[in-house]
Amino acid sequence: MSPLYSAPQTVGRGWQIFNYTAMAMALIALVALIVVLISKWAGGTPWPGFNWISMIALPLAFLMMGASVMHSVTVRRRL
Repeated sequence: MSPLYSAPQTVGRGWQIFNYTAMAMALIALVALIVVLISKWAGGTPWPGFNWISMIALPLAFLMMGASVMHSVTVRRRL
């Protein structure tokens, strides 16, 4: 049988936690960004921590998701 038709490999527990962490960071950053936008549109002043959360967590989550994609590509190429 050709290796192209082999069963998919299981993802390690560490990578699952890494992926879920990236997803949670992206969701938290998006919620913080939405809170900042709504409070600015309402004429208020949001807590500065929401700005920092959205400025740091969203790019970090994007980089983590990119690392996860690169890891899955390298695992797939080894098959």
